[in-house]
Amino acid sequence: MIKHIALLTVGSLALAGCNSASSNSAAPATAVAAVAAPAGTDWVSTVSATPDGGYLMGNPNAAVKLLEFGALSCPHCAHFTKESHDELHAMIASGKVSYELRTYLIHPQIDLPASLLVSCNGPATFFPMVDQMFAHQDDWAGAEKFKLLTPEVQKSWGNMTPPQLAADVADRLGLIGFVGARGVSADKAKACLADKAGLERLLKVLNTANDKYHITGTPTFILNGSVVPDTNDWAALRPKVKAALGG
Repeated sequence: MIKHIALLTVGSLALAGCNSASSNSAAPATAVAAVAAPAGTDWVSTVSATPDGGYLMGNPNAAVKLLEFGALSCPHCAHFTKESHDELHAMIASGKVSYELRTYLIHPQIDLPASLLVSCNGPATFFPMVDQMFAHQDDWAGAEKFKLLTPEVQKSWGNMTPPQLAADVADRLGLIGFVGARGVSADKAKACLADKAGLERLLKVLNTANDKYHITGTPTFILNGSVVPDTNDWAALRPKVKAALGG
């Protein structure tokens, strides 16, 4: 299973084309009522790992379920997170909408270590760490960093196991220091990069995205079980979520 991730690392490092196109849309809905969070809690800070390899924010029984397959190296995904933040969080806070993110390896060499590290401290810090990865994407996945991944470096990856690859790329991109400044110790980061269960989780996300949803890029959004077509930003997704809420 894990060996398959290593085989993916021969793919292109180009950042172009991470937006998606797909089929199907969410059916219209009647108005959805707000649902109060349990006493002493709020839905936005209610985060849990999902059986399918993602992390879910909000009411797990929300009437409207939004799933994103997003890559941490994808500029479109970073833009979506920034543009949707306030309004989507307000929808989640109402208990009407839940939001699940499954990190997809669109650029396997880069996204593998980044995806392992954002979940290193568990569900409570997953989304804040994702926000930081996106906000500072140019610092660890920008053009200057890509220059460090020379053809010679890429060739060396062919002889590495996935944990070795993840550790090598994390070191070259400065990711251990990046997460270290945000509460993940170097020892813990290295352990997460070598975690077999984490690698298997990411492979499960990849296989589900490809085999069940047939996604062609990131971000891809699934609204109440259906792929949202031709949508890669909040401006396009917002009216579809609102329609699912009943207007």
